[in-house]
Amino acid sequence: MVDYRIRTFLTLYEVMNYRRAAERLRMSQPAVTQQIHALEKEYGCRLFMYDGRRLHRTAQAERLAEYARVAVYNEQRMRRELSLPAVTRIRLGATKTIGEFVIADDLCRFLQRPDRTLDITVENTETLLQLLEQERLDFALVEGSFDRSRYDYRLFDRAPFVGMCRRDHPFAGRTVQCADLSDQTVILREPGSGTRAIFENALRESGYSADRIGRVICVNNFSLIVRMLRENIGISFAYSAVSAGHPDITTFRLEGLSEVREFNFVYLKGVDVGEMIAEVFPSGKAKPV
Repeated sequence: MVDYRIRTFLTLYEVMNYRRAAERLRMSQPAVTQQIHALEKEYGCRLFMYDGRRLHRTAQAERLAEYARVAVYNEQRMRRELSLPAVTRIRLGATKTIGEFVIADDLCRFLQRPDRTLDITVENTETLLQLLEQERLDFALVEGSFDRSRYDYRLFDRAPFVGMCRRDHPFAGRTVQCADLSDQTVILREPGSGTRAIFENALRESGYSADRIGRVICVNNFSLIVRMLRENIGISFAYSAVSAGHPDITTFRLEGLSEVREFNFVYLKGVDVGEMIAEVFPSGKAKPV
């Protein structure tokens, strides 16, 4: 079993406040302090330090958190396997493009057997990475950027990332510049999503910023984005799979925006989820998009 003090450490590491950690753990604040000091004594290093009134993690705390998350994850996995030996349960996350448009066939094939089940979370990249760090997912399929030094990962697929508009829009089939967006309505996903981050990074690398776009509409649902494109409300940027099956929507290219991006399996460092991934995605990748 994982030392109870490790769970206290991870809670404090996440909230960075002794009082809030105590409330979450339903402990007294002195008890939290005592457990952290006990860990520091056992490992011979400081884990947290104050700079004035602000609490900071030390480099040793960062290292311990990597090992501790793996230990807690492995214990949770062991408990699931011991309590439900007849059922294979996998907890996976997927960003919205991947979850809505790419992996349905693989998930349905996996679930054809009655001794298998899935807990599926479809969310933006930022939320999925938080769930990974809280040991609430076995692995996640994410689009776009993430801190590759913080997680283990492997390639799932590559997919075209494009501008999208109605077929009769002036941008249809063209290559446009960032400056051409100054009088356009651009429909974007919410902050924290992979598709939005890719688009905003491309703008920054071109010396442009989103506040120079004519109008920005924020929508966290692809079906609604597609509806707005079909009504010619504006343009958008996403993976080409989003517009598949809609003949009245076509693509265009934004200068400086990479047209092929990666989808990656992402999981905690040191955690072995290779067999899980192979069970759900035996080919290692989905159909081309």
